[in-house]
Amino acid sequence: MYRTFRSVVQFDSITLDPVERRLKKAACVEDYRRIAKRRLPFGVFDYIDGGAEDERTLARNVTTFSDIEFKPRVLRDVSNIDTSTTIFGRPAAMPLILAPTGFTRIAHSQGELAVARAAAQAGLPWSLSTMGTRSIEEVAAVSDGEKWFQV
Repeated sequence: MYRTFRSVVQFDSITLDPVERRLKKAACVEDYRRIAKRRLPFGVFDYIDGGAEDERTLARNVTTFSDIEFKPRVLRDVSNIDTSTTIFGRPAAMPLILAPTGFTRIAHSQGELAVARAAAQAGLPWSLSTMGTRSIEEVAAVSDGEKWFQV
């Protein structure tokens, strides 16, 4: 019986870091939202989670994104996929831009610097917000990736 049980169950290694343990349990964006809502002060969470003014654009974005369906195509050769593209004539690893977010350090001590590093590592453009907590020079010093500025 033990062999049968062992063949269908896999035990994960013990994770001592409580943050890593919480994040490992997240399976979708909503899970991350729930974690953030529990961990952050209300005002901080509301700032990050909310949209501008009456939040109409936010509501439309959520509705439009929920209309997209995942249509798996099974038994396809995925050994050689290229997601690279160009954005305004510049190369990007995939058709994605990390949008400007003001006051990023409100949620993480590295704020914009961490986002700039991650964007460069992923080969994606990133935009520093006019409401950012770091200067253009500070961001340029930590990342050699594509950087934009929100005007």
